[in-house]
Amino acid sequence: MELRQLEYFLACCDHGTFTAAARSLHVVQSAVSTSIARLEREVGARLFDRTATSLVLTEAGQAIVVPARAALRARAEVGDAVAALRGDIAGEVSLGALVNIGGAIDLAEAFATVHRRHPGIAIVMRQNPRGSEGNIRGIRDGSLDLALFGGNDDDIPGATVEWLAVEPLVLVCHPDHRLAKRGGFVVADLVDERVIDYPPGWGTRAVVDRYVPQRRSVIEVADQTFGTQLARKGFGVTLVPESVARDQPEVAVMACRDREMSWHIGIAHAADLTPSSAARAVLEIVRSVAGRVARTR
Repeated sequence: MELRQLEYFLACCDHGTFTAAARSLHVVQSAVSTSIARLEREVGARLFDRTATSLVLTEAGQAIVVPARAALRARAEVGDAVAALRGDIAGEVSLGALVNIGGAIDLAEAFATVHRRHPGIAIVMRQNPRGSEGNIRGIRDGSLDLALFGGNDDDIPGATVEWLAVEPLVLVCHPDHRLAKRGGFVVADLVDERVIDYPPGWGTRAVVDRYVPQRRSVIEVADQTFGTQLARKGFGVTLVPESVARDQPEVAVMACRDREMSWHIGIAHAADLTPSSAARAVLEIVRSVAGRVARTR
């Protein structure tokens, strides 16, 4: 059994098809499918059920995901140790990103700084449709080295968390909306409103679920900018981080008067694993950039 076979296997787990896995690995599809077939022969079990649209892990496939990730992690640690002896910090860092991060962290500046200081580090950004919830799952199962997430400032089992920023959730609506004329709102005001929501698993959704559990959700959209555009058209009202609302023209933006409705953003890694030197370098730079943004706001 070769480590490359395990790498191809995990790519199939992460991307769901031979085609998508091959694209992520920059190889032809036949190389992936042949490698998986060889691995199945070597372990003596079928690892995926092939459907018309995707690959589905079998019981045997599920059983080897964790040891396969551990084997690849061990390979990375060997390279990390040799690089450390040379004084180099290099390697690949998989980072769970967020679709909307507002102005809380200047990720472009963070990544540019990583490149200037450590050109041997390659950052692989991944976005999960389940948002923050999916990112946390990624560090628990080993598919991510680091994960950005937003939401409430709750403890997260299985994760070591550093809180980077906090900002209020604000209400965005049409300038002629009845709440806009008040210049603020209370939670009870939202019970009968048409609320533009975001998908389950997203950090903003978690905060709104906590503070406004009784609301009339009229749509779920996977983009906060689009949500605010809908609010500008009078489709409904939406709650977003203040930094997101600040960039939207021709809308009314209001703070909550009776709750401290805060959106926290953090970065996490698995609690039971020591991050590689490359992951630690990325973590330190993201932390530093987030601190600079907080001081200048």
